Amino acid sequence: MAPSAKKSDPVRLLLRRIGMVVLLAILAVMGSGLWEIYQKEREARALRDEARVQLADLEERENELRADIASLRTERGMEAELRRQFGLAAEGEELIVIVEPPEPEPIREPTFIERVRFWMFW
Repeated sequence: MAPSAKKSDPVRLLLRRIGMVVLLAILAVMGSGLWEIYQKEREARALRDEARVQLADLEERENELRADIASLRTERGMEAELRRQFGLAAEGEELIVIVEPPEPEPIREPTFIERVRFWMFW
C-alpha cells in the first residue's frame, strides 16, 4: 500500500477518533476528581481556621479562670467575691444608699398661640 492510503484508512481514522474520545473521558474523570480534592482542601482550611479561633478563645478563657482561681486562693479575693455575689458586709459596716436628686422639670417656653391667648384674656 501507498503511504497516503495508510493515513486515510477508515479503520485507522475510526480508532483515532475512539482513542480521542477515550482520552477526553479519562481527562474529564481526572478533572472531576481534582475538583473534588480542591473543594475538600478549601473546606479543611476553613475548618482549621475556625478551630484556631476557638483555640485562641479557649486559651483566653483559661487564663481568665486561672487568674480568678489565684484571686480566690487569697483571703482578700474570697472576701471580695462573697461581697460581690451575696452582698455580705463585715462587722461594723452599714449600708449606704446614695439617692440621686430628682431632675427638675424643664421650663417650657410658651407657644405663640399661648402668648396670644394670655394677652387676649388678661
